[in-house]
Amino acid sequence: MNFSIRITKFKYALKQKFTLRIFLTFTLLLFIGSYCFSQKTDTITINKKFIDNKVILCSEQAQLYIDSSGKAPVQQIDRQAFIPLNDYRFRPFAFDYFDYVFWLRITVNNPTNAMLPALFTAGVHKGVKIFRKVNGKFVLLESTQQDLLPHERPFRYDEKYVPLKFAPHQTYELLIKISEHPQLYMNLQPKLVSYGWEYNDKMRAFFDEYRYLMADGFFASILFFVAMYMFVLYFVEHRRYYGYYAGYLIFILLFALWGIEHSPYMRAFFSFIPFLKFSANNNTYALISNIFYYLFLSNFLELPKVAPRFEKIIRLYIKVLVVLLIADTLLNFVFQAYQAGGYIWILSQPMIAFFGIYSTIVVLTIKGSVVKYIKWGSVALLLGVIVGISEQLLMMKPFENVLMRLPLSMPFNIGVLVEILFFSTALGYKTWLRQRNRNLLMKSVKESDLRTLRSQINPHFIFNSLNAIKSYILNHRSVEAAEYLTDFSTLMRSILQNSKEKLIPLADELETTFLYVKLEKLRFDDSFEFVYHIDEQIDTEETFIPPMLLQPYIENAIKHGLMNKPTDRTLSMSIQALPYKTLIIIEDNGIGREQASLLRKNIFKHQSMGMNINDERVKLLAMTNDWHIDIQIIDKKASGKALGTKVMIYLPVID
Repeated sequence: MNFSIRITKFKYALKQKFTLRIFLTFTLLLFIGSYCFSQKTDTITINKKFIDNKVILCSEQAQLYIDSSGKAPVQQIDRQAFIPLNDYRFRPFAFDYFDYVFWLRITVNNPTNAMLPALFTAGVHKGVKIFRKVNGKFVLLESTQQDLLPHERPFRYDEKYVPLKFAPHQTYELLIKISEHPQLYMNLQPKLVSYGWEYNDKMRAFFDEYRYLMADGFFASILFFVAMYMFVLYFVEHRRYYGYYAGYLIFILLFALWGIEHSPYMRAFFSFIPFLKFSANNNTYALISNIFYYLFLSNFLELPKVAPRFEKIIRLYIKVLVVLLIADTLLNFVFQAYQAGGYIWILSQPMIAFFGIYSTIVVLTIKGSVVKYIKWGSVALLLGVIVGISEQLLMMKPFENVLMRLPLSMPFNIGVLVEILFFSTALGYKTWLRQRNRNLLMKSVKESDLRTLRSQINPHFIFNSLNAIKSYILNHRSVEAAEYLTDFSTLMRSILQNSKEKLIPLADELETTFLYVKLEKLRFDDSFEFVYHIDEQIDTEETFIPPMLLQPYIENAIKHGLMNKPTDRTLSMSIQALPYKTLIIIEDNGIGREQASLLRKNIFKHQSMGMNINDERVKLLAMTNDWHIDIQIIDKKASGKALGTKVMIYLPVID
């Protein structure tokens, strides 16, 4: 009995094991079948309607394989484990994707009787190669690269498209090899589009995205012209802060151009130096522009004097930026370690924003008439930078643009432009203050020189007058000497009183001049005639003239013109009213300047000291007070014979 029970239990256990084996076998076959099924792609069918502005999204049918080594040959790729593209989620900030090769597999069938042209794209990537399976091997159909110039592209108008042709009644098993540049966000969006659809998409983009094109072009133009103007000011003024600000603007311009030239339609600078465009990111230009920006702040605001502690912090921060710049340059351009270079970007951007906040807060505490413009400009720039970085990190900007694939942040553009406006105002205001202080200093120096010259006239005239009195005494003419001395004392009182003033009424100058002529007539025994005429329209009390301006010309006319002539000596003076001017003419009928100079062995040694002083006074008055007195000396001649000298003095109307 027990034996039969055991037999029954043994048969039952054997039956259970058999059933379990069948279940496991069935499950394994199901898994293998599903796996094999997953390796087969859904076929994409195109027809003649596709040519009429159609687009076919291939993400659902496409399968993905990621070659992390980047070295697998194309003939072995088809045997690898592909997964549906839509099942894969690309990681943000995955800078190691640069080392990978992404393979897409799709099948396209053309059941029609016509050859159907199409454009394939998976987005903008470093390079795309399309292979077709022919007789069990994959052969290259077409390829494109992002760094190709328009005439080098397989599809001239956009490097992201690869032109294909699908023959009638043919099925194409395609492998698409995609390599990538370092970037924040990787994505694959395969699709087939018709030429008509691509054209219409471009036309739509011109209407929908032109604001980005216009804004970026306007922004770059302003940066260029302001930077060039700052360079000119630097070479003219030799002020370092002009050079620092010009450098800052130049690298902000390069920062902008780096993004602008990622458009398939823009070719200005980076497109002809591809390693600058594709072997680095905009962090390089952001770091350099930051260095110049803080050098400008330090020098312009004179931080070593105004805020020495803040100056030390800025110097330390600049050193950190230089270290990051060197590391960024070595990693991206030399070693091409883009993954590490990407981490430099992640470190640099928040640091730039946070130090910008700190520096702006400190600048707001600094006082000064010029600093207020720097404060407003710094706040505007800080807001633009923070919003710009946030847009990039949080993907707030449109990444699907056709014209401007990397459009600059509009708030960043506005922030920089407002900062340029206020900083340029600050630069202009500081230049005006410096020029005004320089002019005031020059004016004080020139006025000091002018006072010195005025004081020199007195001893000069005294010397000549004392010589005349001496002559009377030596010739025993005591009566004439006494009369001369009386008039001389009156004249000296007038001269000493007037020499303290910059300007005196014309009436006082004429009184002094007439006394001087009277003394000269006494000295030369009334040997010349003096006549004068004053226009009735002239109010001599309201017309102003520098003191002792006329005396040197009167002296020269008498001493060198008339006294060298034997007879018929006449000295005349006329004063005429002209529009906005007063003309004083001093004229003699002497021997003229040329003959007078022949009578002297060296005209320069014997030239009137008063004339030299007068010339200096006229120049200084023009520089210090903008009083431009025009003096012309004319030699009168007839048939080659000298008839005397005419001096024409044009006095401006001086309030």
